[in-house]
Formats: sequence, C-alpha cells, structure tokens
Amino acid sequence: MMKLPVITDRAEFNRRLEKRRSAFTEGLPEVDTIIRDVRAGGDNAIREFTEKFDGLVIDSPVVSSELPRESSLTLVPALRAAITEAADNIRRFHQLQLPEGFSHIQPDGTEVSWNWRALERVGIYVPGGRYPLLSTVLMNVIPAQTAGVREIAVCTPPAPSGRPDDVILGVCGLLGITEVYCIGGAQAVAALAYGTETIRPVERITGPGNRYVTAAKQSVSAQVGIDMLAGPTEVVILADESANAKWVAADLISQAEHDPMAWPALVTDSSTVAEAVIGAVAKLLAKLPTADVVSRALQNQGFIYVGENLEECAGAVNEIAPEHLCVQLAEQEKWMPRLKASAIFAGGLATVAWGDYWSGANHTLPTAGQARYRGPLSVYDYLVPYSVVKVSEQTLRASADKVKLLAEGEGLAGHALSVAIRKEHDV
Repeated sequence: MMKLPVITDRAEFNRRLEKRRSAFTEGLPEVDTIIRDVRAGGDNAIREFTEKFDGLVIDSPVVSSELPRESSLTLVPALRAAITEAADNIRRFHQLQLPEGFSHIQPDGTEVSWNWRALERVGIYVPGGRYPLLSTVLMNVIPAQTAGVREIAVCTPPAPSGRPDDVILGVCGLLGITEVYCIGGAQAVAALAYGTETIRPVERITGPGNRYVTAAKQSVSAQVGIDMLAGPTEVVILADESANAKWVAADLISQAEHDPMAWPALVTDSSTVAEAVIGAVAKLLAKLPTADVVSRALQNQGFIYVGENLEECAGAVNEIAPEHLCVQLAEQEKWMPRLKASAIFAGGLATVAWGDYWSGANHTLPTAGQARYRGPLSVYDYLVPYSVVKVSEQTLRASADKVKLLAEGEGLAGHALSVAIRKEHDV
C-alpha cells in the first residue's frame, strides 16, 4: 500500500528540494530540434510533429473561426453558467490591477511621465492531454483582454477527434476568441514565437504546459516575451494540531492528480496530524477515479516533514517557496505575512480548487521556488511601461552644465556633446 514518507531530517528535506530544482532545470535538447524544424519547415513541420507526437494527420493547424462560437452553444447549460460566473469573478479581480500612469515635474522643470501600453498580439498555450484545462483559457485570456491586447491567438493540442477539445473551444467562444490553432507541445511555442505560413508571430507567450512546453518557452525567450517557467504543479500544506486531517489529505490529492510528477507536501509540527493525514489519504484514494496518478505523485515526490515547532516549519515552507500554500493553523493571521508562496489559501475552507476556478485570482503561477521573486500571472504580463521626458528652454539653461558634468564623469564625450550643443545655440 502506498504510504507518504515522513521525514524529520533536514538533510533529507534539502535533498528533496535539490531534486525538485534539478528536475526543473534539466535540459531537453530535442526541444531545440523541434524549434529549429518549425522555423525552417513552418506548417509542414507542424503537420509532421502532430502526426509523430499526437498520432493524428491534419491538413492545417488553423481552426475555423466559427468553431469556437458554435462550440460555446453546445456547452451544457449549467457548465456554461458556471463558466460565465467564474469569468466575471476573474475579470473583476484583474480590472482592479490596471495601473495608472503619472506625470512629475522635477525642481528644475524637467517633465517626466510614466505610461502604460498594451501588447499588440499575444499567444496563449492551453494544455490538452490528460485533462483539457478550460480554466487555463479563462485565466490567460481574461487578463490579456483586460489589459487591452487586441489580438489573442490560442494554441491547444488536438483531441482524438483531430480538433481541439470541445469545451476548450466553447470557452474560447464565450470569451470572443476566434483565432485558435490545433497544435500542442514545443512545436506550438515555436510557431507562436517565429510564425509559420498561417500563424503570425506574437509578442509574448503565456500559459502552462508540460516540461517540453516549458523548455521551449525558455528557448524562445530571447525572441519573444514569456510569462514564466513553470514546472510540475506543487502544493504545500502548513498545518498544526488544529488542522482537519481529511481536508489536508484532500488538498494533497487535488494537486497530485494533475501529474505523476506533481509535488505535494505537508509541513507540520505535529506527528499526530501527520499520521492522521496518512490514514485519510488512504481512505480517500480508495474511491478516487484518478487514484493511480495521485498515488504515483505521492509516492515519487510527496512527503510529510515534521518540524520541531512552527517557527522551523515556516522556515521550511519559505525554503520551498511553493506554487500553492494551504495554511491550516490556529493562528494563521499571525503566520501568513511571514510566508512565501505564489498563492496562499488561508484556512481550512479555502481549497486550491477555489483559486483554480472561482476566486478571481490567477492560477497561472511560478513553481520551483520562483515565488521568491515572481508572482502570479496578471494584467502586468500583457502591459509594457514606458517613460516620456520633456525639457524646456528654461530647464535646459538651468541644468545643462550639471548633466554635461555627469556625462564627462563617465567618460562619455558624445553624451556631453549632445547636451552642450543644445545649450550653445538658441533652441
């Protein structure tokens, strides 16, 4: 019977963190070959890779612009209503993120302003495979639309039918997306970055994928913007004796079912909670349709770390800096400001699934410790800031000598000349 390992040794804890890091950064040379072939072969290379990796022969990766709308009409009414309400929640939350520019006048009269513009064209990758993720469409398209992006192209792998999953297409239709391509994997990333005969290149690529998609995004990041590098999904539950063991077990299971490479962990100061969670996991798995995937993830990457006290446990969580952090503590408000994670779920009632679909906060999140310096996907990923500088004649006379002096201090004679030549002549 599968059993979550319990560890108390910090050396073993560190070994597991290092294993996570190495798995995330290992190179995939075959991805560079795919990218090179797509750049050279365009749509023909796309067709060849679709046949090779998906076992399907397609004439063109282009999906009819009418198909998303038609698919939206076939959605089960209750599901359609739930998708629409979730989309409203996501849109409201992301509208609050929209930044405002500002203008400022320095003491000498120099005018400087901070402004924002939306990207013109973006590409969004939506995974298919084991679970076609309709929520990924919502979480990536809506922030782009909110930011004001004019052109949004969606790439998603073919279903066995030879076209994208019907629900994914339906969600695209509900959001007004008509540019959809039936392509998966690294070849989709290459097509969005460099373009083909039928696909125009984009300015930024967002959306999660498997390790091949992630490696491809890293490879093309010098050509096109990307949102983040995301490895297998992660969840850490920080719990004390007040935690509900069944809820903790369910939270571990919910992320483990994504992928056999998922990374689920419990960090607690209570060996009693640890044992109760192990028992609860076994009972819940007995009736779970996705138990096979969950068991493989729990057995291969999952663990329970029992620390001496909550101070040590909080330190362990911050070393992980996980994608998802569920906090089940008696004094959670005391500890949460001290914790590092991409998304924090506070209290036993707040499941990761609530964030995945309903809260409005984005579920496209950095993994593998990147939460230390990178946050969730947001409208900022689809906006570009820029500054504007204006100098009047009066300002030039007031500060030209000082600007020239600074340039000369760096040895940049041309910079100094560009200022001096303006002061020497009437503007």
